[in-house]
Amino acid sequence: MKKQIIYTLIGTFILLGTGGCRKYLDITPDGRITMGNVWSDPKMTAAYLNTAYQAMTVNQGGERYFTYAFLEGITDLFHDSDDLEPDPLVANMWYRGSLTPSYDPTHHFAATRNGDVYTAYWAGIRSCNVFLKNIDHAAVDYPGDRARFKAEAKVLRAWYYMQLCRKYGPMPVVKEPIEIQAEFAKLKRPSSFQEIADYMNEEWQEMKNVQELPWRITLATEKGRMTKAVMLLLRSQAQLFAASPLYNKENDLGKWEKARDYTKEGIELLSTNGKYQLYHDASLGESSFENYFLTNQDFSAFPRDKETIMENQTTESMVNGFATLMNGFPQRGISEKAGSCPTQELVDMFDMQATGLPVLEPAKPYLDNKHLQPSYYTGSGYDPLNPYAGRDPRFYATVLYNGAYSPGPAVFVETYIGGASGLKSTDRRHTRTGYYLRKFINQDVQINPGTYWKRMRFAEFYLNLAEAENELNGPTEAVRKAMEPIRTRAHMPAIPAGISSKEEMRAYLQKERSVELALEEQRVWDVRRWKILDKTDKLVTGMKITKTGENTFSYTRFVVGERQSWADKFLLFPIPETEIAVLGATWQNPGW
Repeated sequence: MKKQIIYTLIGTFILLGTGGCRKYLDITPDGRITMGNVWSDPKMTAAYLNTAYQAMTVNQGGERYFTYAFLEGITDLFHDSDDLEPDPLVANMWYRGSLTPSYDPTHHFAATRNGDVYTAYWAGIRSCNVFLKNIDHAAVDYPGDRARFKAEAKVLRAWYYMQLCRKYGPMPVVKEPIEIQAEFAKLKRPSSFQEIADYMNEEWQEMKNVQELPWRITLATEKGRMTKAVMLLLRSQAQLFAASPLYNKENDLGKWEKARDYTKEGIELLSTNGKYQLYHDASLGESSFENYFLTNQDFSAFPRDKETIMENQTTESMVNGFATLMNGFPQRGISEKAGSCPTQELVDMFDMQATGLPVLEPAKPYLDNKHLQPSYYTGSGYDPLNPYAGRDPRFYATVLYNGAYSPGPAVFVETYIGGASGLKSTDRRHTRTGYYLRKFINQDVQINPGTYWKRMRFAEFYLNLAEAENELNGPTEAVRKAMEPIRTRAHMPAIPAGISSKEEMRAYLQKERSVELALEEQRVWDVRRWKILDKTDKLVTGMKITKTGENTFSYTRFVVGERQSWADKFLLFPIPETEIAVLGATWQNPGW
């Protein structure tokens, strides 16, 4: 099946009022193509699987939230410059706590951007189930196609489930097409996330020996197709969720043991078979991490990029320069808005490179509730009067700060008061935090600087493994060894040996995860599964910089804004009220 062969089969399906169900018709409205015709034609069999993929396009991540914002703008790591806009944009509506069962600020009104995943992904699951019900007797071009298509549809179905469950909580695993006359109110939600994790593991056990399902995609014409690598990471993610505090109130260590073992197996299998490894270009030195996010995935048996597991199919940044226009800074000259700007909370998370020590105490970074009084980590080497010197190289790859050089417009960024790109609350082209975004934006290019957004990458395995190992056995050498590849790639020393308690290491790993995965839509779900939303999402801060001399500045922390989306009910998104009308009130999440 080639991605360029797309048969829409218009009229083959109808989407019911409930997002979770599609009715599979025996004959299309024009009377010309029966479903028997579909499964008797190899090209149409392949095309049907292609239609199952189409639900993925409803939410492609990246900067496609309304309007051209990253989802992590609703977390403590970023603050969007649209916060004061009168229109109902994702940032300002989320900050006001506007989420309800009838309104989700993270949905874009345009279907081609990040829209209603609840409806779309249930429809995608339905398409996978119809395909799996028919593939055993369907016509295919080559003997190996049937095995690959079948395994691929199962991975795709698992992908849809993981996206739904991390947002809305555990969903019933349905493996057969639900007919139109079904009593949907009788569907019961799982009692725990472990049922979802067990489902993911069962799927892996069934497909791990399917030789036709590849470990990685090596042909550009097959970009976006599911692989064993995707399934292994989904399995690791699901078990990590099942073991986390939101779903593991009794702290069952057996769940953490599974999370460790699944993740370790994923690393071993992918390192051996798919030859996955962290992206590293020796010629770039410390810029290797930055360059990875400016490099599009390449497809061959021996790719340069061996880290990416899944990458966006399209991005408007690549087409018309929206990454410049919508996520730039005034000194670029053509930026329409600053977009998702790093917060002081994120900046504080980057360690000092020379010592490898945190800037602030990981477990209690601030002495006050407003985050204006930092609790400095002893001996790190951090200088509050020169705050951006000597930091983790990932800081320079993620954040544009006062004095940073941007070669595209060939300027030094001026975020101090009165500077060309300084704070300004009345103009969305200016930062609200004192910082601008660098990650995913090529600073060497002024026009069309965006690159494809990474959805899944090999680095996550190491972070998952370190977290599970610490929850099982505390801050042992195994935790530091799990993090070694990530720290080494970043040109950072090993995790400090002085971190000696499970609680302190937990806080350190949560910080490290934020630094490594910033802007990749992980923080949104991480703070929920850790059940720390009330500690991270009440407010964010920035840095007000005043020029005191030719090259001297003073630095003052300030509260950028307080938010209203941190209560326990926000740990899970509400099931849309249109679905509750069909499924019943027992389906709704707590607090909604």
